[in-house]
Amino acid sequence: MMFSIEHGAARGRQLERVEMRLVFLISYPLCLAAAMAGRITRVFDRAGARPAHSIFAEARSSAHAAIGYAFNV
Repeated sequence: MMFSIEHGAARGRQLERVEMRLVFLISYPLCLAAAMAGRITRVFDRAGARPAHSIFAEARSSAHAAIGYAFNV
């Protein structure tokens, strides 16, 4: 009996990982577009500081933050 409970928990975690990847794949392009738009607006701002990360790292960070909020609900 104990084995079936643990097996079900492992399957639940696996399904959560798959769901997290799907949400990431949906949110990453949106975050990438937002990061690109942010960089374009910084080009026209003469006092703007140079970003520390690449556009892709910034979009990945934003997507992971959005996923955190999605799974928190």
